[in-house]
Amino acid sequence: MKIIHFAVALLILSLTGCVSQYNITEAELEGYLSDEIHFEVKEGNQLFGIEMRINNIDVSLGHKPEMMSVAALSVIKVRNPLMPFKAEMKTTFEAKPWYDASNHSVYLRELKLVEISSSPKDFDKAIQQFSPQVMKFLTQFLETQPVYVLDIKESNQALLAEMTKRIEVVPGKLKLIFDD
Repeated sequence: MKIIHFAVALLILSLTGCVSQYNITEAELEGYLSDEIHFEVKEGNQLFGIEMRINNIDVSLGHKPEMMSVAALSVIKVRNPLMPFKAEMKTTFEAKPWYDASNHSVYLRELKLVEISSSPKDFDKAIQQFSPQVMKFLTQFLETQPVYVLDIKESNQALLAEMTKRIEVVPGKLKLIFDD
């Protein structure tokens, strides 16, 4: 019965012209990342420490060939007895997205930090002091967590998940490619 359902769905997809590709938009990626990925770091003790939480993620696809840009706006709180402060930090990464067919997920690799800025500007030097540690956390997090997962509980996406072999990055979207 499953084979018949799959064949009928494949026939419908081919008749509508969608059999060779499906797109995931920047908005869909941003929505997934906002809903599914919760990044929060707390390091240190009561006197000295750092807390960081990502508040907003923006995605840009295809601004460079086969590249995805991820900009994250984070709130950082630094505890120390001499100069505690709270600031916002915007980090922008570029990476190559890839599709893992075994778990129907899109991941990032070759992550590179492109830009880092903070607000208020007075804290740029203080942020720079903590940025290697923060970048290590963010890089490790973004390279090990999927940035999008096809929902195999939903019948259309389950079919797409089974058929997708690879992805291609084009301006504004990821194309799921079904043929090899």
